[in-house]
Amino acid sequence: MKTDTPTATASTAAEPSSPSDALHTLPAWTQPWWQDNVLMQPKVWLQLTAVIALLVYSFFGIGVEDADKFAQLAYLLGLVMLGIYGGPVQGVSLRHSTIVWLAVAAIGVALVSWIGSWLLHPDWAESSFKVHRLTAWFAMIPVAVILGGRSRNAYALWGVALAGLLLAPWVAGGGLAEWEQGLTGTRIDFGLHNAQHTAMLYGTAALGLLAFAPRILRRRPSLSAPANWSIRAAWIVTLAFSLTAILLTQTRGVWLGLITGLLVLAVAGIVTLHSRFHSRRRIIVAGTAITTVFALVLGFSLFGTMVEHRLQDERQTLTLLQQGELKSIPYSSTGTRIHTWVEALKWIQQRPLIGWGGNGRSLIFDHSQNLPQDIRARFGHLHSTYLDLLVNFGLLGLILLAALVYWLLSRALRFYRAGLMRGSDVLFAFSFATFFAVINGFESYLFFDSGKLVLAIVGGGLLTQLWAAKRRQAEGIMKQQ
Repeated sequence: MKTDTPTATASTAAEPSSPSDALHTLPAWTQPWWQDNVLMQPKVWLQLTAVIALLVYSFFGIGVEDADKFAQLAYLLGLVMLGIYGGPVQGVSLRHSTIVWLAVAAIGVALVSWIGSWLLHPDWAESSFKVHRLTAWFAMIPVAVILGGRSRNAYALWGVALAGLLLAPWVAGGGLAEWEQGLTGTRIDFGLHNAQHTAMLYGTAALGLLAFAPRILRRRPSLSAPANWSIRAAWIVTLAFSLTAILLTQTRGVWLGLITGLLVLAVAGIVTLHSRFHSRRRIIVAGTAITTVFALVLGFSLFGTMVEHRLQDERQTLTLLQQGELKSIPYSSTGTRIHTWVEALKWIQQRPLIGWGGNGRSLIFDHSQNLPQDIRARFGHLHSTYLDLLVNFGLLGLILLAALVYWLLSRALRFYRAGLMRGSDVLFAFSFATFFAVINGFESYLFFDSGKLVLAIVGGGLLTQLWAAKRRQAEGIMKQQ
């Protein structure tokens, strides 16, 4: 995959301009940092309020618990905008987009599972119907509405979230003191729920920095040489900051996920170098690859002992697993996961289609006869999004998640091939999807606020560009008729 669209299709993939007869455009003072909505024309006060709430949430939501109030406001206003202004334009209706119907299907899946729990095990069923566990995945919809089909707005949102993440060690964590602890071998989390979630956040940042490296590191004629080099230096420092944080969290699942995400980027880089060998962009791609390899080698040389120790901690557990001695596996970090996963599979077999209801995963720890009491008291989830999903909502829930991922990635690839999306955006989408798919096998990120935040921000930025590409495609078809 090329890291950017070819010159021949650059105009097609470029940002659409707002209609000249737009009734509700943003004030001129917002234009340097936020562009007009090209998906719809909401009232200025409504759009501005939604934008401010979304930006505040993306910056503070990582390290400040009360920031979720801004998320609720942004999502509410985004849905209001979709409901009022999301009707058909040039034959494309956002309200009837497939992803909106998938959100409706999420409500249906939750309802079927809840009804089933009342019919099959009423004593353990939840007293009221709840949809948030599944519908939270679709917070990307109101985010995409607020972003208004503008890739520049998406980049602004991602940049604000990145800034909040870089400050998180001092906002929520122990600052320099915690960094020093991490450098001496202590596992750290910067106060962001736990080390696994911290690693996930910085892993997402690292992939984004690498996926957009050709665009970040390119020469900007409008800026002076020192300014251009300042941007490149900031990129290097931010990438090193993120990679170091990932190492210090000592989270093996995220290490594996990051490796798979980097493989996606590496393959794309090789394809780019092969297909555009005479392009100046090959220098940027090669420079990015060299910088990344250098950072990884330097990181391993500095923290190699810690990494090796962390990987060897579970050697006995993995040996017993290979030998099939499940009962002999100790209740270590990996061992606890294995024991709870084995128990979860027994429960899944009993309710494979609709699961045990929204509280299914907690039922395992409340009523299992095979897990030690201290494990049942300490944990309430299975450290795997997929198993949590199967226990709660069965195959219907897993199919819903697969459908969401397939729809997003297939549309991104289709619009890229049509010259309607930039390669760097699609590359980020695929590398992040690979990374997120792997790490969710070892932690239930999609059932926690950190995972929902990342999915809303990253997915919303992708979705808004998919909607904009769909509109541009419809415009092109109408012009040909």
